[in-house]
Amino acid sequence: MVAALILLCSLAAWSAQPPHERVLLESIAVTERAQLSPQKIEAGLVLAFQTSGWYELVTLRDSVVQRLRRSGISADSIATALGARWRASVECDRFENLLRAELVLRSPTHVRRGIGYGLIRHRWARSDEPLADPALLEALERALCVAVGDTLLYARTDSARGIRPAALVAVTSMELRDNPSVLPRWELFEDAIATSYSGVLAAITGAQRSPWAVTLDVDTRDSMYAQFRLYGPEPLMPPSEQELAALAFFGVEAVVSGALVRTPDGARIELRLWRIGANGSRTLIRQREALLNDDSRVKYLETVAELGKALLAEPLPPGS
Repeated sequence: MVAALILLCSLAAWSAQPPHERVLLESIAVTERAQLSPQKIEAGLVLAFQTSGWYELVTLRDSVVQRLRRSGISADSIATALGARWRASVECDRFENLLRAELVLRSPTHVRRGIGYGLIRHRWARSDEPLADPALLEALERALCVAVGDTLLYARTDSARGIRPAALVAVTSMELRDNPSVLPRWELFEDAIATSYSGVLAAITGAQRSPWAVTLDVDTRDSMYAQFRLYGPEPLMPPSEQELAALAFFGVEAVVSGALVRTPDGARIELRLWRIGANGSRTLIRQREALLNDDSRVKYLETVAELGKALLAEPLPPGS
């Protein structure tokens, strides 16, 4: 009788709040290498649910929930009483600059899972330590989008900056295909290594402007290779099956490879997007091309970045 009275009194605090799809947070798991506290993850998850405009997260630290738990009311009964059809658990991990969040939503009859990624791009000015908060929120928001099956959960209210589910993508290489018979000689082809490496960086910059992809930085990509003892990848060469398999192991769904091809009229820049498999296989998804009329490194890098963005201007098609 006492527990029931406490339950009724506690629920009165919820009656004046606007209706939402309520979710009860059940557990948080975090790996040691993530270097994130459960409290930070909980705060990020609360914000991710709140900014969705529809879903509302109730945590075990909520005063109403704590009061009910002290009264001996089970978690199942609390979820039912609060109108929380779903119970959530989240697990966060980090590899180099990549954060991964896996969100599981459970109801009495269904289980939904969502995985989201965020790339750490910022560092504290004084300590140079990575600032993970923005990447964590992005990963959690993407995981929620996938778990509830709503691609436009955030983009519906902010079409320009709203987070969307995003595929994990890596840029692997920029080949140079010179034609010595074409004159005059271009410096871009003479300094091949610098042209190739800077082209990879430019493609990453462009690809990272797409809302449909989380594109790895070079350090994170190379650390994935190193886990499989693949050191010093050659930017002038197409990726090997071993390199693609290493990326796929970490959840990379697609890679971008490029080529700068000398032509009688100048040069042609080609970027291709490939879906990759666990065995190192790859299947072409789409490609973009542009002509380069001048031996200009600035124009070359600007064009590569534009192609990188255009290549990922739409989501990846469903995988096979």
